[in-house]
Amino acid sequence: MKRRHLLGSAAALALAPAVARAQAFPDKAIRFVVPYAPGGATDTSARIAAEYLTAKLGQQVLVDNKPGGGTIIGTEIVAKAKPDGHTILLAPGTIATNTSFGLKLPYDPTKDLAPIIGFVDMPLLLATNKEAPFKTMAELIAYAKQQPAPISYASPGNASIPHLWGEQFKSEVGIKLEHIGYKGSADALKDVLGGHVMLFSDTLLPTGLAVKDGRLRGLVVAAAKRVPMLPDVPTVKEAGLPANLEGAVFFGVMVPGGTPEPIVARLNAVFNEAISDPATNKKLADLGFVLVGGSAADYGKRIAVETQKWRKVIKDSNITPPA
Repeated sequence: MKRRHLLGSAAALALAPAVARAQAFPDKAIRFVVPYAPGGATDTSARIAAEYLTAKLGQQVLVDNKPGGGTIIGTEIVAKAKPDGHTILLAPGTIATNTSFGLKLPYDPTKDLAPIIGFVDMPLLLATNKEAPFKTMAELIAYAKQQPAPISYASPGNASIPHLWGEQFKSEVGIKLEHIGYKGSADALKDVLGGHVMLFSDTLLPTGLAVKDGRLRGLVVAAAKRVPMLPDVPTVKEAGLPANLEGAVFFGVMVPGGTPEPIVARLNAVFNEAISDPATNKKLADLGFVLVGGSAADYGKRIAVETQKWRKVIKDSNITPPA
């Protein structure tokens, strides 16, 4: 009994500093690293969250944009930061796809980073020029199967999640498509609008705006529910597609590996509060995001599932890694 008591006391003493740090957290400004340039919906989503967190935590949450390297630069900064909760990452979908491609990274995403929460999803969208000889997904599939040559489809970049989804889509429905990768959505959108490319696999923003104002026709939003921005565009299920074609560019929040569990729990709780807050929720939804939330374990599982999903697509379609 005495030995067990001593062991229990030792464990309690070892835990005490972590508990004390968590109770004092945060005791200075929090650096919220966003691995993208300022501007755009992704950066704005982080700033919306930062505003809410600043009010709730009593310390400034400052967005720090660190673009470059296909999001690797900003991610590495957080992976190598002090694990005290004062440096956090808006983790993009590349947290999964970089691993899916087997890229040599300057950090181990499973050891050097720890999940906090799934934050928001940006659903994928398949759209077409208004002059295309089909108006629905069923008509597209029937048309494509009659053509001797592949139909061209654009994406905002080689190895991007919209590109991977396009390859998964053509495999699942059994049609021939030819991918044309662009350096961003803007140039791709121009060519689709001009009729030079027939289809566009992209995220809801920015391409959903071109569908909303009638310049493009939306064929499917790869989501479980219709999105408010495009209430007339069918979901995967409604379009008659397999459920595994639901997809999004997903964003979460991560901290350096080794961050004390009480701090992880505190950050998870306050992000869940932000997601549930009506005003914050509306601001994010108005940008086209689907809000996620949940536990840190939920987000960790999501990363693992997405990694395996895209690894299979990459292998089956022989997709080259991002340059």
